[in-house]
Amino acid sequence: MYDPAGNFAENAGQLEAAVAELDPVVALLSLIHITGDQMLLHRYGPLLEGTQEQVREAFVDFGGSEHKVADPEVVAEIRGLLLQELRGGRPEVLLHDPATGLFREMLKLALGVELPEASFEVARQHGGFVTDTRIVPQDVMPAADFKVLVIGAGMVGINAAVKLKQSGFNYTVIESRHEMGGTWSINRYPGAAVDTPSMLYSYSFDPNPSWTKYYPMKDEFLTYLEKVADRHRIRDNIHLNTTMTDATWDEERKLWVVKAVRDGQEVVYEANAVIQCLGMLTRARWPDVSDREKFPGPVLHSAEWDESVDLTGKRVVIVGTGCSGVQLTRALSEVASHVTVIQRQPDYIIPNPQALAPVPPLDIWAMENIPYVAQWKRMQSLLSSLTDMRGMMGFDQEWHDRTGGFGPLNDAVTQMSLNYLQSCFPDDPEMVRKLTPPYPLYAKRPILDCGYYDALKKSHVDLIEGELKAFDETGVILADGTHVDCDAVVLATGFYLEWYKDLNITGRGGKTLRDAFTPYPEAYEGILVPQFPNYLITAGPNTGLTANHAVLGEQHVHYIIELLQMMVNGDYAAVEAKQDAFRDYNDRTEAALKDTAWYRKGAAHGYYRHDDSGRIVLGTPRHNSTVWHDTRVPNAEHLTFERRPGVPERQPRRIETLSI
Repeated sequence: MYDPAGNFAENAGQLEAAVAELDPVVALLSLIHITGDQMLLHRYGPLLEGTQEQVREAFVDFGGSEHKVADPEVVAEIRGLLLQELRGGRPEVLLHDPATGLFREMLKLALGVELPEASFEVARQHGGFVTDTRIVPQDVMPAADFKVLVIGAGMVGINAAVKLKQSGFNYTVIESRHEMGGTWSINRYPGAAVDTPSMLYSYSFDPNPSWTKYYPMKDEFLTYLEKVADRHRIRDNIHLNTTMTDATWDEERKLWVVKAVRDGQEVVYEANAVIQCLGMLTRARWPDVSDREKFPGPVLHSAEWDESVDLTGKRVVIVGTGCSGVQLTRALSEVASHVTVIQRQPDYIIPNPQALAPVPPLDIWAMENIPYVAQWKRMQSLLSSLTDMRGMMGFDQEWHDRTGGFGPLNDAVTQMSLNYLQSCFPDDPEMVRKLTPPYPLYAKRPILDCGYYDALKKSHVDLIEGELKAFDETGVILADGTHVDCDAVVLATGFYLEWYKDLNITGRGGKTLRDAFTPYPEAYEGILVPQFPNYLITAGPNTGLTANHAVLGEQHVHYIIELLQMMVNGDYAAVEAKQDAFRDYNDRTEAALKDTAWYRKGAAHGYYRHDDSGRIVLGTPRHNSTVWHDTRVPNAEHLTFERRPGVPERQPRRIETLSI
């Protein structure tokens, strides 16, 4: 990490080598931060236009894009100036938070495009240039007896703990597993990795410049989360091996009473507010298949992996070709004697040469040591989340009428994916047919190629179209009667999208969250449900972004902290969404979803839809920048605040003048 007190004397050779490899655009931006000299942007910026190394989040154009190459003399001059500033040791940075006009021009240079106005402040925060700025003033410090209980110590739960601590709240986190990490503790299957660029899939308030891979494996990401917890000293507030069994709203005391089992013993927590950080996909979906007991070999699910099972030299059947399925196929193809992949439906595969690549050591060194290199590289990775306000999901009726397509960006990425497929199997039209999806891009989540296509080319790997129907003594039987002999079966069949049907959460009047989410789950801003005061859900219904989960989590936690501070400032005991605001929000969401690929899904199977109702309950039709603005500060007109009986309204502080 960057250490202002350090120096580069013993690393002179490494410094020069790192600067020599540094993108000149990023080098110039770092130089401006160090020197505070804005004239450098006027002098060199125009000479670098068109040379930007744009990194679109996961979507890298097949075959690479042609970029204008900067004049070598200009590049050498910029790098020379940067070296001059750094050779004497780490300099004092003169410019940390550029003024609006300057930052806008720096963004334009970094990204090669001018951002929509709505994305400007989003970029400043999520790029890591400012911390998550509070909006609601802390007029009153939270009292020690105002307690907040966080359920879940995954990525969002850790985020919530950090922000609660920074904001002065008395908080406790309970986590059912033996370690924190959420998804990255649960998913232990071979090949499990982050499929969002590591520069983005991390906290903007605590970025990691030291990733060893562009898309890190599960263990590296879990280590990152543990280091964040240690840096912010939140471990003592996290109760591991603690499973919530029941949460009930006490109307008289305006508290949540939460029962849990900790290390086999029942414990009770009382909290003024509960923040649920359990994620969207929490329970493994085991397919309804007959005669499983007949099969003598191991049957493993990707979300409930048994690490004691060794599949080396085994004949393995993998059921499912979603994100987990393709990662498992690549990993197991390297150790199994034979792999048969059962595909119900193909997915769009997106090429990316960085998918398995290590981050070059000189890049890591530059991000760790040269001021603001890490932030600008993160910003470049954010590009697709900040631009294209209609989004990859949007259906364009005019475009469809004119071309028969879905939308210009959707069609462009679709064609790129199909071109990549064709290039991988140029002499195998049958494989191309099998792997061509019959639905629009993003009707199901597209998948980053982590070596899946290369695995399918191996002589000991087969791809079979079909659906698992039954087991027998020697293998599996598909719906069409096909039999596949095997020693082990791996189910990469995803999760139930149920939103906590298995949790006992009881709000006002005895209403359960299970009742509230019938026939399908809805929440105001995906966070608040009427009749469940002070119960705050992160990553709730219709909050899934085409951006990544880290971005969503930070936005939800920000909203919740602002809401809790409003309660403290006003001495309120309870807050919940008004029914009319709740209804209006969800009706508008449902209407807007009709113009997305999720709704116009064609023949796509997928987890975006609710199992019982068929309604889209995962995705949001809003652009990430819109969500960011909508969650900056709670709209008090949409909420009902309630005081405890007999508690008077807090009077504003009197401002008195002092006389000499």
